[in-house]
Amino acid sequence: MSRVALTLKNAWIALVFQLLYVIIQFYSRDIFLDNLGNDFIGTVDTLKSILQFLNLSELGIGTAVGFALYKPIYDNNRDTINEIVGYLGFLYKRIGFFVLGASMLLLIFFPYFFDNTTVDLGVIIFLFVALLISNLLSYFFAYYTFLFQADQKGYINITIGQSVFILRLFLQCIVLIYLQDVMLWILLELLTPFIYIFILRKKVRQTYPWLILNFKITKVIRDNHKGLLKKIKQLSFHKLGTFVSNSTDNIIVYSLVNPAMVAFVGNYQMIMNNINLLVSKLFDGTNASVGNLVAENDLKNMLKVFWEFMALRFFIAGCSTVLLYIGFDDLIRLWLGEDYLLSNKILITLIIIFFMLQVRQPIDSFKQAYGLYDDTWAPVAQSIINLFFSIIFVLKYGVLGVFIGTMISQFIIVLLWRPFYMFKYGFKISHGIYWKGFCLHLLYLLLAYISYFYVSMIFSKNLSLNLFSLFGELLKFGLLFFLIYFSILSVFSRGFKDLIQRFYDIMIKKFK
Repeated sequence: MSRVALTLKNAWIALVFQLLYVIIQFYSRDIFLDNLGNDFIGTVDTLKSILQFLNLSELGIGTAVGFALYKPIYDNNRDTINEIVGYLGFLYKRIGFFVLGASMLLLIFFPYFFDNTTVDLGVIIFLFVALLISNLLSYFFAYYTFLFQADQKGYINITIGQSVFILRLFLQCIVLIYLQDVMLWILLELLTPFIYIFILRKKVRQTYPWLILNFKITKVIRDNHKGLLKKIKQLSFHKLGTFVSNSTDNIIVYSLVNPAMVAFVGNYQMIMNNINLLVSKLFDGTNASVGNLVAENDLKNMLKVFWEFMALRFFIAGCSTVLLYIGFDDLIRLWLGEDYLLSNKILITLIIIFFMLQVRQPIDSFKQAYGLYDDTWAPVAQSIINLFFSIIFVLKYGVLGVFIGTMISQFIIVLLWRPFYMFKYGFKISHGIYWKGFCLHLLYLLLAYISYFYVSMIFSKNLSLNLFSLFGELLKFGLLFFLIYFSILSVFSRGFKDLIQRFYDIMIKKFK
């Protein structure tokens, strides 16, 4: 199967499963809030953020190994693949023990950290242990997923993982509705990952019968991979930046605002994260495709693909931001009620952050494919900027201040520094080419926004609030913006024109 065909297969399977997961997650979140309360759900979200902090010990090993696997997969070098995956398992198992030790130490401080919540401390500890064990399973048994990703077979892991975790949410809803048993709800958090691991390892054996699941790592092999270990150390700093940008918000809100507010913020984050994930799933197989593209080392082709990705990301981000602004508040009202609404300023800030996360992805994909992680100061600077501004602004503006801090750090490091670094040390061409293309796409988007604003004034907005009317409004105004923006990009964007031609060629071949 061709690289493009595998990318499309990964995309549609990921999208279908993510849509199913989103539907049941929305339904289950409502049930969880009604039956468990804001304080409990806020505590759950905070515990997950703490575990993401412990995941910093993963040090970006999976990403580095994925980068290291592109070339041997391209060359079909099974011995090297076995060696690299075996080395991954060697590192992951040691990290698993470190995470376990650090978690046990962290438990000592739980009585002090969770002293302002109504949730029983014993329940919090049991929940944390259940989440922790689920986390540890990935270190000891699930590291083979990186081979699926690098080999453009990520759809296998998605099918297994999402099926199991959709089942978990469904069973948790049943438990709360009919049994009202919190401990059994937590027990399901613990048990379902074991099902996932069992099915996953069985599938690994079927897909790669030549893969040695218990590969023995010798000193010679460790010495051979010193370069990979160096890359992992560099990636550890980048993991730190990602964590501080994405995962400290809940901890800051919990500590400096109140536990219940974490649940309110979590509702907004859940919607944003799911939309972000839905978009990401469309591009699930592209990282491996970009890795193979870089391995071919054809600069002209790489730049062509890069600008196709950039145009597509701008198009998706532009359409998404319009839909988010139009429908977000109404969705919260329908889903949870008026009481769960946050301010319009918070919504706009989250939409801006969402937009930045989307348009950064082409740079991140090529940066990862090139293995460019020498800028270890950048994520440290991003973390410091994020924490500094988040803490300063949360004291003055409350929850809004936390997201302002995140937005500032993302802008300085992700949107300004990272493209400069990628073009200079990856493509090794002038970064001015990037800024010209990026600014032009911003201009096209601004033109689309202005055109949409004036054209949409001739349409009346349906004020009756129900799910069908909301869907109708999103469809009407979303389609209007889609047509306006599509027309603008089709005329002015070279990357978008190439993208349309690429899809046209694929469809012609398919029908022939």
